[in-house]
Amino acid sequence: MYLLEAKEIYKSFGDNQVLKGVDLFVEEGQVVSIIGPSGSGKSTLLRCMTQLETADSGEISICGQAMTKNQNGKAVYSDKAQLRQIMLDVGLVFQNFQLFPHWSVLRNLTDAQMRVLGRSKEEAEAIARELLAKMKLSEKENAYPCQLSGGQQQRVAIARALAMSPKILFFDEPTSALDPELIGEVLEIIRELAKQDMTMVIVTHEMTFAREISDKVMFLEQGNVLAFDTPEAIFSGTENARIQSFLSLLKK
Repeated sequence: MYLLEAKEIYKSFGDNQVLKGVDLFVEEGQVVSIIGPSGSGKSTLLRCMTQLETADSGEISICGQAMTKNQNGKAVYSDKAQLRQIMLDVGLVFQNFQLFPHWSVLRNLTDAQMRVLGRSKEEAEAIARELLAKMKLSEKENAYPCQLSGGQQQRVAIARALAMSPKILFFDEPTSALDPELIGEVLEIIRELAKQDMTMVIVTHEMTFAREISDKVMFLEQGNVLAFDTPEAIFSGTENARIQSFLSLLKK
C-alpha cells in the first residue's frame, strides 16, 4: 500500500519553475531519501507534501486521502477539514528544530498532543516521557531549548513529531544545522525508527547514510527526477553521467 502518492507535481515561484512534473510513491514501512544538488527542488517537494507550499498542478494523496486533484491543469485542494485530517497522519522534522524557546522540553512535546489530539495532560506527559527516554533525554524534560546542544534539540524535535503518532514522517535535511560531531546521534535515532518500520521521506546531503538506510533513493536535478531506484542502483550501478559527477564530487 502506498502511504504517499504524488503525481506530476509542478511548482513555480514567479518565473522560476522549481518542480517539473515530479512523481513520488512511498510504500508503507519504506524509507525514501531525496538527494541532489542545492536548488534542485528537494525541500520544495517536501514542503508541497506537508502543505507548507501549494503545488501549482498535480495530484497528492496521503494514507489514501486526497490532498489535491488535478483539474484543468491546476492543483485543486481538498476542503479544510480533509486537509487537517491528512496532517494528523504527517510528522515533519525541520532542519532548524522549530522548538518553542519559551517552553520546556516537556511542554514542547505535550502541548500539541493536548490541543490537537485531545489527550489528557497525564496521557500526553506519559507519551512524552517515553519518547524522551528513547531519545536518551529523560533528564532534560524541564530544560529549555537554549540549554540543549543542537543534537539534543533535534532529538527533541523528532520526539515531538513522534508524539503525534504520525503514519509518515518527513525530514528536511535534519542534520544540516548540526556540528559534525553531533550528526551521528541524530542519524542513529533515524536508524532506529527505520528498524521499527516507520515510513519516512528524508531530504539529506548525507550520502553514506542515505545509501545505508533507504529502500529507495530519488535524485533530483533542476526540478526533474533523474533517477528513483534502489540505493545500490543509484550509488553503484547508475550510468547517468550527472549523478556520477555529483557523487564523485562528494567523495573528494
